Amino acid sequence: NIMKAVVFIKIGEDLIVEDKPIPDLDDGDVLVKVDLCGICTTDIMALQGDATDYTPPVVLGHEIAGRIAESRNKNFSIGQKVSVDPVISCGSCYYCKHNLQKFCPELCGIGHDMDGGYAEYVRIPKKLADSGGLLVVPDEVTMEEIVFLEPLATCLGALREMKLGDNLVILGAGPIGLLFLQLAKRNGVRVIISEPLPHRREIAKLLSADEVIDPISDDVPQVVRDLTNGIGADSVISATNNPVVIPDIFKMLRRGGYANLFGLFPNNTKVELDVEQLHFSGHKVMASWAMTRQDTADAQKEIAKRWLNIKPILTGLFPLDDPMSAINYVIERKGLKAVFYA
Repeated sequence: NIMKAVVFIKIGEDLIVEDKPIPDLDDGDVLVKVDLCGICTTDIMALQGDATDYTPPVVLGHEIAGRIAESRNKNFSIGQKVSVDPVISCGSCYYCKHNLQKFCPELCGIGHDMDGGYAEYVRIPKKLADSGGLLVVPDEVTMEEIVFLEPLATCLGALREMKLGDNLVILGAGPIGLLFLQLAKRNGVRVIISEPLPHRREIAKLLSADEVIDPISDDVPQVVRDLTNGIGADSVISATNNPVVIPDIFKMLRRGGYANLFGLFPNNTKVELDVEQLHFSGHKVMASWAMTRQDTADAQKEIAKRWLNIKPILTGLFPLDDPMSAINYVIERKGLKAVFYA
């Protein structure tokens, strides 16, 4: 009745591996045997003190792919392949009633405030399972595909909240940037990617980015304007947590265009805006994060269709008993997506 789990104890300290009891279930709960769990950049930011929506000590991991090992919920059966929407909300406030659960003042999250998927097993409480937070996926879909369901849901949510137009700039060709790329191309949008790392630029080209820019050697706003007849991009998505990109966003965006600060910037990052210029530019400045239950349901459908090319994005698989090797792989940006396997 013991499982291996990776625990975030305290900001600034390494993750540790602990033997923990396999969670007991109450009526309505579901126990998932984790196959894969993605390492999200926000998990690393939490370790470094740059993200504030975590309550350690906690088992991290909210990008979960696994099978149901035990069910005390009549709607779910042993052996089903599943992923998880990690957002647990009160269900009765203004935001929950308007399908905006992510803004619930009583929000808590699997892998943030409750033990998550960096473990051999994770308990899905009845409240989450019964509110659309446990997603069954067809058996033919691989675990490698299922582990992208939660991040895909966040991307779908962002695209629902904005207008891409004809020309989209994505800043950063990490895993999220490459999901945005595939979604935008599927909708017929011309995609310009800016990415400093050569191996990531190559994957962006492989996944059919129309233009790929090196921000180290190129003046990105000027290149974007040249590519758009001097007008600028209809939309820009920041898929990085590096604040150096922020000033350039407004130089490459056309008047009336959408700027989505999607990537979580470190706590206390400040932005200076000339509000008069913002007024006359008509820029729609926004920040999309997390997802609604509808976004997760949409991601469930898209993952089941199996059209996404995730093979070149998933580059690092790590055992639970060596967590800091996995974390450092992500920090050093050696590949792209890293996951733990249990």
